[in-house]
Amino acid sequence: MEFYQTQMGRAFFERQLPQLIDAVNALAAALSKPVPAAVLPVSADPKFLRDLFFGDYEPEIFKVSPELQRLGQTVSQDYKALMATLSEDSMKLLEEYETAVSERNIAVTERAYEAGIRAAVQMIVAGLSPSVSSEEVD
Repeated sequence: MEFYQTQMGRAFFERQLPQLIDAVNALAAALSKPVPAAVLPVSADPKFLRDLFFGDYEPEIFKVSPELQRLGQTVSQDYKALMATLSEDSMKLLEEYETAVSERNIAVTERAYEAGIRAAVQMIVAGLSPSVSSEEVD
């Protein structure tokens, strides 16, 4: 008696083999479809690229919060109090100092922004890249 003539053989050829073929076909179909590299759980602002291109994008860090408003008021009050005590020459020196500090802070902020963007892109690339064992790196 051949396998296909047994009860197990009939079950295999009539039920299990068609299921196996369907599963292989489903795998082949799934592998032939392009899969996105990453799926984010959040959606981007639809105007993000437009705002970024036209220079209208305002990062969250620059949006005014109640805490920043309070700190800004304190700085303004202290500045007025300081200016009231200074002579004309001292005011001019203070303004020159403020300009120099502001220019330095802008340069530092620009470098920090660039470094942050580079780090973010490297993290994305590293996350999408195949893992490398420590033996391959050495």
